[in-house]
Amino acid sequence: MSEVSRDLLREIPMIDKIAQFCVLIGEEATVKIFQNLPTDLVEQISTAITNISSIDKETSLALLDEFHLYTRSKSFISSGGFDYAKDILYKSLGKTEADGVLGKLSRLKQAKQSFAYLDAINPKQLSDFIKDESPQTIAVVLSHMDSGAAAEVLNGLEEDIRVKVTMHMATIKDIQPDVVRTMSNVLEKKLESLLSTVTEVGGIKVVADMLNKLGPKSQDILLNIGGIDTTLATQIKENMFVFEDLINLGTDNIMKVLSNVEMNDVAIALSRSPEEDIELITEAMSQRAKDRFKEEFELLGKVKIKDLEAAQRKMLDAAQKLIDEGAIDRTVEEEE
Repeated sequence: MSEVSRDLLREIPMIDKIAQFCVLIGEEATVKIFQNLPTDLVEQISTAITNISSIDKETSLALLDEFHLYTRSKSFISSGGFDYAKDILYKSLGKTEADGVLGKLSRLKQAKQSFAYLDAINPKQLSDFIKDESPQTIAVVLSHMDSGAAAEVLNGLEEDIRVKVTMHMATIKDIQPDVVRTMSNVLEKKLESLLSTVTEVGGIKVVADMLNKLGPKSQDILLNIGGIDTTLATQIKENMFVFEDLINLGTDNIMKVLSNVEMNDVAIALSRSPEEDIELITEAMSQRAKDRFKEEFELLGKVKIKDLEAAQRKMLDAAQKLIDEGAIDRTVEEEE
């Protein structure tokens, strides 16, 4: 870790560094970490995240560098890596075939690293920047990105370009590492203005999204945050989407959600709900679906809390997907 990086982080309190690190690794990984932390610490980190407006590139790299040093010095990483893969492949395939596979893996790893800087760029911004590149170039770039981010970039392109890029991605062959590096260097130069600017991260919505996925512990966290800052707790809750909100979406919208969830999961999700909530959900079902629900509901034994939460999360995820796609407009329901 460089002296510059150490100087950059020296003045940042540890709780703020942890909060920024959580933002950098993303919501899904942070939720997994939170599930193994005491509630009071989750509260502190969540509150710190709400105060983050941006993290510049230098600080991001310094934080990740420091974390990497911690993991190495504590020997958290005890196995894996190239030598481990080599040993496994030699035993499985034999030296000749294994060397061929390792060579390809090595080239893929180098190519992936060449485009690593793309992780710091908002996919929508990246779409605007590369839309005038050739479909072949865009295909190579997307092939070296995380599939989720690549899908967002693809979605931001014009329809005819999306088709061409997708076709090129499907038929792309091995590309020499030096060609990939050249393409990467050229693109990085063009993207310098984006890479040098701060990125909007953190804030109320990030915390709300994480607490949505945290389960019952989120209510304790909200309650305690409310004891410290009532306004902040209210803002977080207003950005959360909980199971009670799903009940209030209205018959037409509930019908759309139910079409994307297995009836067994619906029965489990409602296993401890009051009768009036169950009626609101079943009103959105066809007679055939009601009969199926009744059958599933009657067959339920004692439902574990973790199974109940998992089933409710499936319904919430289906609803959130429809909201994100514009198929459900929550603002209309709230106004009504």
